[in-house]
Amino acid sequence: MTQLSGRGALDAPFGSLKPGAAMRAMLALARGRRLAPGARSWVRRRVRRMMPPDEIDIVVEGLSFRVSPRDNKDGFDLAAKHRLPEAEERAFVLDQLQPGDLFVDIGANLGVYSVSTAARGPQGIHVVAFEPHPVSQPRLALNLAANGLTDRVTIEPVAVGPTRGTTTLWANASGNAGRASLHAFDGDRSLGFDVDIVPLAERLADYSAPVGVLKIDIEGFEDQALLPYVDSVPRERWPRAIVAETTHAHLWQRDLIQGLLERGYTRAATTAENVMLILSGAPTAPLNTPR
Repeated sequence: MTQLSGRGALDAPFGSLKPGAAMRAMLALARGRRLAPGARSWVRRRVRRMMPPDEIDIVVEGLSFRVSPRDNKDGFDLAAKHRLPEAEERAFVLDQLQPGDLFVDIGANLGVYSVSTAARGPQGIHVVAFEPHPVSQPRLALNLAANGLTDRVTIEPVAVGPTRGTTTLWANASGNAGRASLHAFDGDRSLGFDVDIVPLAERLADYSAPVGVLKIDIEGFEDQALLPYVDSVPRERWPRAIVAETTHAHLWQRDLIQGLLERGYTRAATTAENVMLILSGAPTAPLNTPR
């Protein structure tokens, strides 16, 4: 398995990898509270490219994360902004979960959704986190352990797709491990990892609890992972609510959102990067304000 970058070792105790003076200064610059939004985005892109390849331990909104700000945008944003991303979507997840549910996180990356949901979700929920990337997956495992959540989360180290086999997970040309994809769509993707790919229906058959909420963010492969599932399992096994990334919808072979609407889902909310859907007739909670 690929080792983590920089000075971060998988067996280093959480809290032992503090950012050095140079990284603290760069993160302070990236925070850019006095900069205009456009300038702040420009500064952040350039600062991330200049970051040292170090792993650092941070606490954000009471949750612990080991991140490498240079090679993972989510890690950079956590360290620079000191807040968890996608507040509206995460609030939707928590609102729709019920005690005893599964929360399925497809494309878990560093664990923002998996960690926050396992830590703050209703009693008795279990998280199933799919993350095949050989660098992101051990970071996810470490972040779960750092928050004492190992017993509440099962990591599935496989990609999700229409058929079982082996495929290539392409590394992002910009160095953002969180944007690895089964599509080679981002220019020069010279680095690829061989990963197992498994149909979602096959892997979720191992879990008896109902899927309360499913979040999927796999860089344009969402349709090939999710539509075969709802086409092959009974309606009672469908997720009662879904958060799906739409940023790379142009790569879909089938329109995922239209397909889900035709199968009985309704649109609950839309953000810049995601759509939130609820299965008609399923018992759900009302959509509340972000927490």
